[in-house]
Amino acid sequence: MSSKETIFDYIDSKEYRHVYVCNHCKHPMFAKDNKSIVECLNCKQDEGFQIVPFYNPSQDYALDADYYAITMMYALWKQNVHKNNVVYDDFYRKPPFIRGVGDYRGELGGYVAFGGLDHLIEILSNLYFNDNDIDYLRNQPESFDEAFLEDLKTLRFSGDLYSVQEGNLIFPNTPCVRIEAPVWECIWIEAMLLNTINAESLLLTKGSRLVTVTEGDVLLEMGKRRAQGRDSSVNGAKMAYIAGFQATSNVKAGKDLDIPITGTMAHVYIMFHESEYEAFKTYADTFPQKVVLLLDTTDTLGSGLPNAIRIAKEMEQRGQKLAAVRLDSGDLAYLSKKVRKHLDEEGLNYVKISATNDLDEYTIASLKQQGAKIDIWGVGTKFITAYDNPALGGVHKIVARSPFDHELETNGGSLKKDDWISLIKISESIDKVLNPGRKKVYRLYDQNHMAKGDYICLEHEQLEGKEELVLKHPTNPLKSKTIRNFTYEELHKKIFDAGQLVYDQPSMQELRDYHQSAKKTFWEEYLRLEVPEVYPVALSDELRELKENMIAGKNPTER
Repeated sequence: MSSKETIFDYIDSKEYRHVYVCNHCKHPMFAKDNKSIVECLNCKQDEGFQIVPFYNPSQDYALDADYYAITMMYALWKQNVHKNNVVYDDFYRKPPFIRGVGDYRGELGGYVAFGGLDHLIEILSNLYFNDNDIDYLRNQPESFDEAFLEDLKTLRFSGDLYSVQEGNLIFPNTPCVRIEAPVWECIWIEAMLLNTINAESLLLTKGSRLVTVTEGDVLLEMGKRRAQGRDSSVNGAKMAYIAGFQATSNVKAGKDLDIPITGTMAHVYIMFHESEYEAFKTYADTFPQKVVLLLDTTDTLGSGLPNAIRIAKEMEQRGQKLAAVRLDSGDLAYLSKKVRKHLDEEGLNYVKISATNDLDEYTIASLKQQGAKIDIWGVGTKFITAYDNPALGGVHKIVARSPFDHELETNGGSLKKDDWISLIKISESIDKVLNPGRKKVYRLYDQNHMAKGDYICLEHEQLEGKEELVLKHPTNPLKSKTIRNFTYEELHKKIFDAGQLVYDQPSMQELRDYHQSAKKTFWEEYLRLEVPEVYPVALSDELRELKENMIAGKNPTER
């Protein structure tokens, strides 16, 4: 590298496989391996370099933000308070995909399966402004000070981040992510964080509901062509697999994420050939180990099924077996029963029946209630687009800040440097009044390890030694629940410590297994599709008192 070149000139070079970050100044350096780094190019330190996972030179995250984030960062920088520490909570208020409540506007049951942590780690690990980003901001009409732009060049995520594990279930107003970092960093990452967590949690939740309703049947993700873009299709396939789907039709997702891929055949293959039988025969000859024949190109029962049976008999003579037939239109309950009956009469009881055609959890539940003889479900549009609830309303809210200089004892104030001042947003809508302060969340279990409720408390509170807890409703003082003989788990795990990744990221299979085990700790009443039971989420007495005092305008300081 010449003295006139920057490290960013090397980003796209295939020779540089990894990015390392200096532990002293957070400057990124691109290199083949750590042996090729002699010293930090910025601060000249000769030791202390950390490899950053998932580095992808094609990703540019710094400007993946709303513009008001940049302007607020600038305004805070002008006041010289941009590095004051704050605490942010990320949570949602209303569960998605809830039907069967009519015009009811009260409290709703339902859950969200938390997703997106894997991608959030990638983003925060590779977050910096490159020269092109700075040039773009320099040319904006706000005329940012050059010193501000220079400070952006060395800005990295330097905070602490705590999170619920990906795949766990979360409930309204329970913080899934807590961040403690300089205020301008928390503002900077808001849009990219919410964009990631909202989208992936929504799809993981949809997938989880589909897995629940299919009751152990084979479930395939087939939404590639209906997804809102390439990245959405890959992320959707990932969430489907974590949720418990067996495979995806998305080849790129299969390659990039090591997800099993699958496919059947399309109508075009049959229409291209001179006859349906010829199409079936050539396909079966090509893929004798896993052929699935599509029955409805002309006439499901009058043509498709007889030709499929003929192919199956021919395959048996060669010591092969037809894997399945697929229904893609018509009355799936009626047709599946007829197809099953005819296949069984021909001694083909091993041939599975697959169904597609805009399926979702409600359609599948209805088909099962009708006694449909379907073994394999292919789900596309209604899953990949979260068709009936295409957005999750997760929010990113400040709940505490460190003292300003003039508030410190050393400057005539009353606070110490490590004190926190709790913050609250008050709204005329009671469900939008924030729970203030630095908090953590305990999940409570009975002796059979079934979830009894979540307990949100202030950071310093402990459950050790408590034999009884009264779970009081967050907004209705008349509703409470006393639990005894419980065990507990703190839901938040530390992911970043002072900007350094300290979390061992699980594999795809581990995420998948974890989600299934987490779901098993909840009674089916909390997981059902329609009018699910409301899962108890309670505030500790101390947190409730803090909230009530702040609403009344009293001192919000935590020590």
